[in-house]
Amino acid sequence: MPDPSPRKKPRIKRSAGHPTEKTMVGKAAIIDTAIALMKTKTPQELSVLEIATAAGVDPALIRYYFSNKQGLMRAAATHIMDQLQARSQVMLGQDAPLEARIRKRLVLLIEALKDNPRFLQLVLNEIYSHADTPERMDTLQGVAARGLALSEALLVAREGDPPLDAIDPRFLHVAFLGLCTFFVDAQPMLKVLFNGEQGAEDLTGRYLDFATRLIMHGIVK
Repeated sequence: MPDPSPRKKPRIKRSAGHPTEKTMVGKAAIIDTAIALMKTKTPQELSVLEIATAAGVDPALIRYYFSNKQGLMRAAATHIMDQLQARSQVMLGQDAPLEARIRKRLVLLIEALKDNPRFLQLVLNEIYSHADTPERMDTLQGVAARGLALSEALLVAREGDPPLDAIDPRFLHVAFLGLCTFFVDAQPMLKVLFNGEQGAEDLTGRYLDFATRLIMHGIVK
């Protein structure tokens, strides 16, 4: 006689950390959480557990998406750079004099560095220092190429631009990064050098004027 009791449906096993529909949190949300936490802590100070708790997910989900903390940090660095480069692409597409384009490029870099204090450390430690696999090398080459393309675009003459010297765009790219990163990272030293002068916004504006003229004089014939 057949057993009349209802049979339970077999449970479908899933791999550890694999998100279910009810607990699904996108990769972007976890990356945004990590970036927000890095406004007050260094990447080294953060743990997978702390990031997972802030994002409201199981730590296993971070391992599922990114393999480990280093993978998440690399994704965060790439995300910040992608956003910066996207804004810069829009800026370079606008019709403006060369001097204005240079200044806007400096403004975007300094704003990104102020919004993400660990940005340079993140990029150097998690992208440039770990290009030891084909996948990571591809990431590094992509990041470097997109950044360099922005500096190359500034050297493409437009109607009304002054004649330019034959400049190696790689040096120009390094100059942009150096002028901006040191200005942001050296704030304690700047407070000593400019002690008693007007506020940070005024100092930033004066520095932007100076850096813009410096680059202009360096690339114009």
